[in-house]
Amino acid sequence: MSFRDFEISVGGKWVLCGEHAVVRGATAIALPLPDRQLTLHFRPSNENQLIIEPAEHAPIIRELLGSIEDRWQANDRSFPRPFGKLSITSTIPLGAGMGSSAALCVALTRWLQAPLQLSEGDVFDFARQLEHRFHGRSSGMDIAVILAAQPISYSLSKGAQPLGIRKTPSFSFHDTGVRMRTSDCVHKVETMKEDTPALALSIDEAMGAASRDATEGLLLFDAGQEARGLELIARAMSKARECFYNWGLVPAAARDLEDDLHKKGALAVKLTGAGGGGMLVALWGSKP
Repeated sequence: MSFRDFEISVGGKWVLCGEHAVVRGATAIALPLPDRQLTLHFRPSNENQLIIEPAEHAPIIRELLGSIEDRWQANDRSFPRPFGKLSITSTIPLGAGMGSSAALCVALTRWLQAPLQLSEGDVFDFARQLEHRFHGRSSGMDIAVILAAQPISYSLSKGAQPLGIRKTPSFSFHDTGVRMRTSDCVHKVETMKEDTPALALSIDEAMGAASRDATEGLLLFDAGQEARGLELIARAMSKARECFYNWGLVPAAARDLEDDLHKKGALAVKLTGAGGGGMLVALWGSKP
C-alpha cells in the first residue's frame, strides 16, 4: 500500500511512580499529558526522496525507518519507501521524562500502520520496538499510556490496566534545567543492581510500594475521598522520591527546586521519568 497524505497528533506522558523498577517486574503508574503534543504530517510527492523537517529529527527518523526496512527484508517482506515531506512539530520537551521519544514512536507507527498493513493489535509491539532504539530496553509503559490516553497501571506481566478514573489532583511540572540521557540513567541503576543487589532489590520493592499507595490514592480521590487520597498520593511520591535519591539520580539543581516547591506549599515533589534531571512533578492540595 502506498503512502498518502497523513497527519496525527500524539500527547505526552508522565510517571507518578514506578520508574526503573517497572523493567524488573514492578508496577508503575503513568498518566497522559494531553496539553503537550507531537504532531506528524506527511505529504507524498513524486520526487524520489524523503525530506524530513526540522533537520535535527532527520538522523533518528532515518535510523528508525532503516531498522524497520531491515526487519521487513529479513522476513522476505517488501518495505514501501515513503517519498515526500515528513514534518514533525512538538511541544513535548526533549529528555525531560515527558515521553518525547515514545510520542515520536507512536506517531511513526500510526503513520506506517496502513502502508505496512499493521493490525491494531500490532501497534503496541511495533512502537515498543522502535523505542528500543532510544533506550536499549523499553518497558513499553510510555508507549502504553500514550496509546491508552488515560491513567494506567503498567507491569510487564499484566501490561496496561486502565485505572478508570475521571479526575485527578492538581499536579504541576517544573523543569530542573538539567538533562541526562535515559540510557545513562538506566545504566546507573543496572550497575547498582550488579554491585549491590540487596540494596537494589530493596529500592525496587520501595518503588513497588509507592505504586500501590499511588493507585489507592488516585482511586480514593476520584471517588470523592479527596483528603485521604491526597495523603496516600503524597506518601507514594515521597517514597518514590527516596528511590531516586538512593539511585543517585537527583542532581543539585533538582534538590534546590524541590526545596522551593515545598516552601510554596507543595504536598510532595519528585522527579518524573528516568531521573538525572528533567522535570519535577509537584502535588498540591489546591491549584498553585
